[in-house]
Amino acid sequence: MTMRTPTETQFEALMEEVHSCVVCPRMNGSQRVLGRGCGRLDSPILIIGEAPGRLGADTSSLPFHGDKAGENFETLLEQVGLSRYDCFITNAALCNPKDEKGNNSTPNKYELGNCSNFLKRQIDLVNPRIVVTLGGQSLNALRLIEEHNIDLSDGVRKKWNWYGRVLIPLYHPGQRAMIHRSFINQLVDYQFVAETFRRMTQGKKVSSKQKPSSAPVSAIARELIQSCGEVSYFALHKLFYLVECEHYRRYSERITTSYIVRQKEGPYVTELNIKKIKKALTELEIWTQNDRLMLGLNPQSFSFLDENQNQNTLDEKIRGTVDAVAKKYSTFSDARLKHAAYVTAPMRQILRREKNQRENMFNAPLDFSAIKAAG
Repeated sequence: MTMRTPTETQFEALMEEVHSCVVCPRMNGSQRVLGRGCGRLDSPILIIGEAPGRLGADTSSLPFHGDKAGENFETLLEQVGLSRYDCFITNAALCNPKDEKGNNSTPNKYELGNCSNFLKRQIDLVNPRIVVTLGGQSLNALRLIEEHNIDLSDGVRKKWNWYGRVLIPLYHPGQRAMIHRSFINQLVDYQFVAETFRRMTQGKKVSSKQKPSSAPVSAIARELIQSCGEVSYFALHKLFYLVECEHYRRYSERITTSYIVRQKEGPYVTELNIKKIKKALTELEIWTQNDRLMLGLNPQSFSFLDENQNQNTLDEKIRGTVDAVAKKYSTFSDARLKHAAYVTAPMRQILRREKNQRENMFNAPLDFSAIKAAG
C-alpha cells in the first residue's frame, strides 16, 4: 500500500483549509481551486496565475483549463516542450472573483492578502527551483511573501532572485493581455522558461514514467475516431487513456505528455478539451445523440495533404498501439469502456488510496509507472 508522504499530508490539510475558507464575500459562490490536479508536489516549476477564470478553473477545478486563457496557456507550454507534469500550477487568489454582473474580475489587495498565506505554504511545500508569475497581480502578490521591486513591464522574461528561487515574471495568457504582449512574444517568454528549466536540470536522468515517444494528441484522437467510425466524447477520453496504458505496457514510455487525471467518470485527458480538438481537427463533426456528445470525421473534409500529414505523424510503433486498442475496444459501450479504464493499474492505484487512506484524489494525475510495478 502506498503511504502518504509528510508533504502529501500537509497538502491535504492545506486543501481542507482552502476549501472551508469563507473570508472573501464575493468569492463564496466560487470553487476553491486547489487540489491534486495542480501538479506534482515535487515539481521544479511553480506557475502562479491571478485567479481562477469563471469559464475555466472555476468550472474544471484545474488551473488554466477550460477557457480561452487556459487554451492559450496549454498551447504555449506544449509548443516549448513543457507539460503540466513539469509544473505545479496555482493562483494568487484561489477563488474566482466576479463583478456585479457575474463576469470575471481582478482580485483586489484585500483578497490577495487573504490568500497570501495559502500561496506561501504552497511554495514552501512544493519547493520549486523556478517560480513563474503570470500577470501583474500575481507578481504583486509575491511582495506579501517576500518584498521585491520588480515591475512586470521591465521585469518580463528576466531571471530574478526571490525567496531563494529563480523568479521569472510573464504576462497573463488571457486575450486582454495579448494586446500588450502578443502570442508570439509570449511564446518566446515561455521558451525562456523552458531553456532555464533545462539548463538547471541538464545531466539529470528523465523519469521514464513521463518520457514520451512524442506524437500530437490530435493525431491519436483522429486515428481513434477514424478506426471506430464514431465515438462519444466520453469514450474518446477512455480510449486515449487505454492507448497510453497499452503503449506503456509494451515499451515503458508514454506516447504524449498529455495530462491525464482522475475524475468522477474515470480518466480525463486535459488536451482533449472539446474546443481544442475541434480546432485541431477541421474534419471533426460533433452532434448529440441520446444526451451524449458524439464525434465523427467527415471524409469529404479530408484533403490529400491532410491525409499525408496524418500518415506521417504516427510512426509504425505508435500506430500499432493505437490500432490494437481500437480493434479491442471499438465495440465497447461507454459503461464497458469505463470499467476497462477502472481496472488498469494507474486507476487501481488511485482507487486504493481513496478507499484505504480516505484521500481526495479528484483530478490527481495518473501515474503510468504503476503499470510496470503491477507486472
